[in-house]
Amino acid sequence: MGLKDKLLSALSQATDVTKDFAGKAADATKDFAGKAADKAKAGGRIAKLTMDIAKEKEDMKKTYLEIGKLYYDTHKDNPEGFFIQLCEEIALAEKNVAAKEAELQELKDGFNSPAEPDVEVEFEEVVGEAEAEAACCCEGAAEAAEGCCEGAAEEAKCCCEDAAEAVNEAAEAVKEAAADAVDAVAEAADEIKDCCCAKDE
Repeated sequence: MGLKDKLLSALSQATDVTKDFAGKAADATKDFAGKAADKAKAGGRIAKLTMDIAKEKEDMKKTYLEIGKLYYDTHKDNPEGFFIQLCEEIALAEKNVAAKEAELQELKDGFNSPAEPDVEVEFEEVVGEAEAEAACCCEGAAEAAEGCCEGAAEEAKCCCEDAAEAVNEAAEAVKEAAADAVDAVAEAADEIKDCCCAKDE
């Protein structure tokens, strides 16, 4: 085998290796893009499921609370087993609340002297406004938190889809670059072949 044949064989092998590498790089990049898109979908689903689970748990808490209240109302005079201590704690708390409410009423009555008849009305208005504002803030915060989770999930999904698209574009660019390299090697092989053939003539 002459030098010319060895050189042409080496160039042919280099061309095959470059084509093989370009194909593998493109396949690996596309595989990565597919996995990124799958992860984006999974991330969105995770956020939605997390939000749904939190809502279900909150509903469970409300139901448990209602069950406990119903049990207490029906058995407070004659509780059984470990409910005895819990019912006693609630009864004590009710007494404490009643005592504090009585003290509060006394203080309000002290403000309601004949010289200042409007103080009681103003106090009631301020308390009512504060309670309404607190209820509104709580509802608004809950709605904002729910909207925030949904928005974050959607944004994460979009970002991951954009990343997957960018990876696909990069894979195509690698494939094109590899094809250009293969063409360049083939051209070099042709030039060497032409050069070698010209010397032989």
